[in-house]
Amino acid sequence: MHSVELIASDLDQTFLSSDKTPSAANLAAVRAAAAAGVHIVFATGRPYRWLDVLSQLADADPIVLAFNGAVSIDSHTGEILHQQAIDHQVLTDIVADVCQVLPSALFCAEEARHWGLQEGFERSFEKGRPDLVAPVADLIGQQRSVVKLLIRGWGVPSEELYRRLAPVIGDRATTTYSFSGPDGILEVSSAGVSKGAALARVCADLDVDPADAAAFGDMPNDISMLDLVGHPYAVANAHPQLLSRGYQVIGDHDDSAVGRTITALLADRRASTGTR
Repeated sequence: MHSVELIASDLDQTFLSSDKTPSAANLAAVRAAAAAGVHIVFATGRPYRWLDVLSQLADADPIVLAFNGAVSIDSHTGEILHQQAIDHQVLTDIVADVCQVLPSALFCAEEARHWGLQEGFERSFEKGRPDLVAPVADLIGQQRSVVKLLIRGWGVPSEELYRRLAPVIGDRATTTYSFSGPDGILEVSSAGVSKGAALARVCADLDVDPADAAAFGDMPNDISMLDLVGHPYAVANAHPQLLSRGYQVIGDHDDSAVGRTITALLADRRASTGTR
């Protein structure tokens, strides 16, 4: 068995419990992995402003991939290390085409540190109110640097929204979703942006073979990351798309499944390297 040298995890419904906080067991396992010299990565669809949930793990020095990998962040300094915005003309064309197919669509535009939405989109203000509430043309204006466009379909579940709009968007951008519900939300990023692509870049920078990496996820936006690594894991509460792909299924996110699996991986790592 390969010795795991890097561990990557999604946050919501994977590393975090239903109350949106990490369990004590998950925190302890990540700290133990970091202390053993394993690189720690968190890859999330969350925007920059929603990453305070990782403040308890500053000592583990994690690399954070936000916005599904469109933005990389230094967890120590908060410095943005990398960002990949959607081309303005591509973005404008996508919005126009989506509105042709779904005239009721509403939009939210996320920049690395700023964000705006249309009236009626409804997005959590828990981490701060939007910088701009305006028509979509203003949200994606030439002066904006949009790293993720959210498309809301009231009364259209995310899976159906994806089936209807992904062919419209095509290969001009990366389209995925990390929310399942009756009022769907799609996440659109620059072409080529994915958690898997961002994690591959991290592995190359750290000289880690992806075969020696483990990753944990629960939603379709995690598939590229799980397909990259040698040790992919889906939590038991994962979306059916993940559960059907043959990844090893671990316990539920509310049962510290990620932490327990990391602990087992560390034990295997110690056995393979002959350390204690």
